[in-house]
Amino acid sequence: MNKLKSFFIGILLCAITFATVFLTVLIYRANKQISIETYIFQMDNSPFQRLGPLENMATMRPEALRNKLIQKYIAEYFKVIPGENNPGQENNVQKLSSKDVYSGWLNGEAEIIKDMAQQKMFRNVWVDPINIKPTDEPNLLEVHYATRTWQESNNMTAPVVDDFGTVLLQITFEPGFKESVNIKSVRDLLKNGGNPAKLFKFRVENIQKI
Repeated sequence: MNKLKSFFIGILLCAITFATVFLTVLIYRANKQISIETYIFQMDNSPFQRLGPLENMATMRPEALRNKLIQKYIAEYFKVIPGENNPGQENNVQKLSSKDVYSGWLNGEAEIIKDMAQQKMFRNVWVDPINIKPTDEPNLLEVHYATRTWQESNNMTAPVVDDFGTVLLQITFEPGFKESVNIKSVRDLLKNGGNPAKLFKFRVENIQKI
């Protein structure tokens, strides 16, 4: 009788061992097949907020690259961050401007930005590429932009002011990176949160509000 019990207990232990090994293999294979899906939240589920595919600069039209740089420059030139003395903004305008343009910005628009920031205002800036228009003069462009200003930050009921402006922008531009740019400089700039526009052969020689 004892031998019979031992026989059945042995079979039961073998079955438990087999089941344990089988489950371990299933868990291991499941872990091997796990994939992580990434999602980006977008405001109001708007298609206009979606990130587009990465663009290859080698196949990008020069005008498209130029317009992206102009969009970035105008945003840096006019944006307002509430309560901040933003050295990054000043550095961006300086790096993308001639000495005269940078000096004019410091003594003009930068003072307005500083005053608005101290009053806790927030201003966003947009430039539509179709509103970047050539003029009769080479390298002189007519750029139409829009701003939206919140009179108070962190207050959804605060009045919002929409405004529109136009500047004449004289630029020097060539497709491609500056000669000094290399893989290390690109990596360091992006790692430190720098403005990628600084890497390109782009500079504003003159700007005039009209």
